[in-house]
Amino acid sequence: MAGSEMIVDTAAVRASARSIDDAAQQLAGDVGALEQTVTTNNPWGADEPGTLFGAAYGEVLGHALATLGSHVQLLGSAAQGLAAWADDVTVTEDAGTAGFHRIADAL
Repeated sequence: MAGSEMIVDTAAVRASARSIDDAAQQLAGDVGALEQTVTTNNPWGADEPGTLFGAAYGEVLGHALATLGSHVQLLGSAAQGLAAWADDVTVTEDAGTAGFHRIADAL
């Protein structure tokens, strides 16, 4: 299609990948701190109602922490994917440029 070129600022893509990776690492630390905070001490007590609440709380908490952990993994994967894409664009561009230089040199 004429006039529909794609320009990729690979430096900006790599910077974005680093920012996303930093966010993933920050979230991982925050989730770890949250887990440590919410799993220490049981303020609801050890009587029957407290035990029932504690069991339900533990189930919900486990699911919530697992969900947050999966978000950390998703962010990390996104960062890796962006960095790999920037690398692929650079390799492709460099190969194309080298090919044109070889053609120009042969002329």
